[in-house]
Amino acid sequence: MRTINPGLFARLMRLPDAARNDLLEFLGATPVADAQLSAVIDSIAERLVRERSGIRMEPN
Repeated sequence: MRTINPGLFARLMRLPDAARNDLLEFLGATPVADAQLSAVIDSIAERLVRERSGIRMEPN
């Protein structure tokens, strides 16, 4: 069994529930290197920030 780097695990756990659950499920089925996991976490976090920004900028 491969363990997750503690720093990456902490970043992963800060993701919203749905994203975190999906990523943990993926990690359970697929071997992922630390650099790849870091990139995936960054990508998810950036997407979430863009989505939140887009919601706030829409006119009422």
